[in-house]
Amino acid sequence: MAITITDSPAAYASLHDDLWFVSTSTNSGTTNFKFVYDVRVNGNIVSTVKVFPDPSGSVGIFNASPIVRAYVTNYFEPSGNSILVASNDKLKVTYNVAVGEEVTGTITRNMASGEFSSYNYYPPLFADILAINDNTPLVLSNYYDNLLIENFSDDWLTERDTDEIGIEYGDNFYATYFKKTGGTYSAWVEVVDSGEQVLTTVSANISLAGEMNLFNLQAAHVNDWAGSTIITSSTYGYNFYLKRGVAVSRVLKIRQKCYPKYKQYNLHFLNRVGGWDTMKFALVNRRSSEFQRSSYRRNDWQLSGNQMKNVDAYNRYNETSLNYAIQHKDRFHLISDWVSEQDYTWLAQLVASSICYIEVQGAYFPVTIASTNYTYKVASADKLFNFEIDIEVSKYLNSQFR
Repeated sequence: MAITITDSPAAYASLHDDLWFVSTSTNSGTTNFKFVYDVRVNGNIVSTVKVFPDPSGSVGIFNASPIVRAYVTNYFEPSGNSILVASNDKLKVTYNVAVGEEVTGTITRNMASGEFSSYNYYPPLFADILAINDNTPLVLSNYYDNLLIENFSDDWLTERDTDEIGIEYGDNFYATYFKKTGGTYSAWVEVVDSGEQVLTTVSANISLAGEMNLFNLQAAHVNDWAGSTIITSSTYGYNFYLKRGVAVSRVLKIRQKCYPKYKQYNLHFLNRVGGWDTMKFALVNRRSSEFQRSSYRRNDWQLSGNQMKNVDAYNRYNETSLNYAIQHKDRFHLISDWVSEQDYTWLAQLVASSICYIEVQGAYFPVTIASTNYTYKVASADKLFNFEIDIEVSKYLNSQFR
């Protein structure tokens, strides 16, 4: 008797797609036969599934996706004062699938097995629209959805326009680097003037412990890493990139802007390819609150002593509607500065993001995107445009309970 795994997920498979396993067995024609699939995460069996052979081919078909994706975690975990604020492998879930068999009640486990990793991203609708490193459209294939995140290997996990990223001095700005190749990495910062001339260059080796590397490129973090104040409030801008030998990542071109007139907010969100991005909203941002009241009615005439009264001893009329719980929900309508066509397309990922935070006074409050529709724009037809979005803070307050 022998079991063979004939099909399994491709490298860099998405956690949010089906993860199909197909197995054959020399015993598949036996009466009361079942395939036994054991799924292990972190060395522990988290699921055992018994599968009858498929009638059409006597093979065992199993989808591991609903089990495996339950173990992906929120890896927005910024800490420290330097540029690298988190480095780990939480972008993916590594798991083991062992296939055995059950014949007339007797189980034999782990007759064939393998270790696999699946990643926290989802494929786009059209594969050929994506061109990252060399402006060459990707080729549609059977595995295009699995190769897309591989196209970001040793580069930034973002599809935003990296040629001009507007932030204000003091803003937290997050970007995620996807490390796949071992070796010595170095970080580079170039301070530039309004003519894009490099004024100062600072570089140093940097240790990337995991595949997911979260950077905070706020000016203070860059200065802390550089060991001196190379960026001030009057600095026009700075470039940031990573190098490994002669290999160079895309350059994040950060340009400091001044928005003195309105209250600004930054949203930090999980993008399509599993990285964390930051988007600034610097124009007229409006806050609104909704209050949900729970109440009950009662007669305004109440027994007081031996008398029925509708006014108490303090000359207060009795309540006929008593509010015993009031919940506050806060919403924001946010408006960005002018954005490019590429950024407007990228910002659809913010509307579709499953995890998003609004930063208020250095704290990160979870929000739910209230906008449910999105219309893409093109510069040739729509000219200049802003990006607008409605959000609801996913933290509710309650007035005093009664």
